[in-house]
Amino acid sequence: MWLLARGAFCSRSVLVRSGMLRSLHAHARASVAVAWGAFVDRYANCSAKQRSGIELHARARPTRLALDRLFGCPPDACVRVRAVGAGMRHALVAGEVLGGASARTVLAGFGLNSSWQLGKPSVDDSIDRIGEPVVCAVDGTVTQIACGREHSAMVVRRHDGIRRVLVCGNNAYGQLGLAAERSGGDHGLPRHGINELTALSDVLGGGEEPVKVQCGLDHTVVLTSRGRVFAMGWGDDGQLGTGLQTSSKCPVLVAGLEGTPIADISSTTDFTLALAVDGRLFYWGNAEYGQCMVGRKIDRVLARMNVSFGGGRIKAVAAGGCHSLLLTEAGQVYACGYGALGLGPDKLAALEPTLIGGLDGVEAILASTDRCLAIDNERRVYSWGLGNSAGRLGNGSAAANVFSPEALSIDPALVSPSMTALGNDIAIMVS
Repeated sequence: MWLLARGAFCSRSVLVRSGMLRSLHAHARASVAVAWGAFVDRYANCSAKQRSGIELHARARPTRLALDRLFGCPPDACVRVRAVGAGMRHALVAGEVLGGASARTVLAGFGLNSSWQLGKPSVDDSIDRIGEPVVCAVDGTVTQIACGREHSAMVVRRHDGIRRVLVCGNNAYGQLGLAAERSGGDHGLPRHGINELTALSDVLGGGEEPVKVQCGLDHTVVLTSRGRVFAMGWGDDGQLGTGLQTSSKCPVLVAGLEGTPIADISSTTDFTLALAVDGRLFYWGNAEYGQCMVGRKIDRVLARMNVSFGGGRIKAVAAGGCHSLLLTEAGQVYACGYGALGLGPDKLAALEPTLIGGLDGVEAILASTDRCLAIDNERRVYSWGLGNSAGRLGNGSAAANVFSPEALSIDPALVSPSMTALGNDIAIMVS
């Protein structure tokens, strides 16, 4: 039974034979995934003529994915996706595979894997095999995933209910928080398959757990259930928020946030945005393009800096490469920094948050190195930024830049703001 149609259910006979009918009858609806960008073509559930200028392995428009092909399971298995993440040129999808007499949690990854950022070594690292899936078993339920340049991190709820952080990939700067180094394979790289970030337990208080992770290019940020923020990895631009230009191979507490619980964090390159429970906004890391939103360019912000904003209460933040996005509770989006900010072709720089026209009722924002997404309350998806040969803007073109938000052709029924990941060259959303 083909399971990629929206609302499709696992075969009743399969559930009866496996003895899972009673527990899964109302919960076995298969997920539907849509993606575009690099390495997506291999998993598309329909063929398409490749447009000129688009990489052979890429799809330049939103495309339904064959999840059974990605997860390496039979077509009559039911895949329930729980979390997605996308980085520089790799993506991870975590879900439960229900079929036969078993249910298992699986992490499926595709894209580049030279540092094992997909969770474990690929069977074959040759160029013509890049993009083939890497599938790993996970003990527990993956609730959130983040991907960086060549590393990944995820929050997993164990069977005993306790949350932990798992990491994998390149650890050259300590971004995995694994102090003990080892070189993987013949490349001599400090790379690791999936490991638990056990060093986090040394700095957390009693009952405190990780709730969210973010991956910059070469650093990782962790938000805890008590609203504290820890960071590790490359710190030359102040990415760790300690007030120093030093890196760390273990989680360190971001300074200056004592007594100020943080509700959300965002980081994809070399800086972090942190939104406090009381609505205040904080910034640390690289700010050379003015993306720090304080009216001037700062080479690097070593310790957290308070950012004033007069456009209303902030609902969400998104950190890009040279730019920042803010979403207000009124559903308006503001941009700051440099590049294709969504402000039109004549305004490529803004030192203070500037309202993006044409966007109303927005519910979610995402940013990556050179591009952005916004999803409104009618589940319309808007894309803008710098295009490339991977077709990463999702509008069908190759290298054309988009300077103002442009609606993508996606069925609103397939859009879930909370289950969308935006990487440098890959985007994926699951419903």
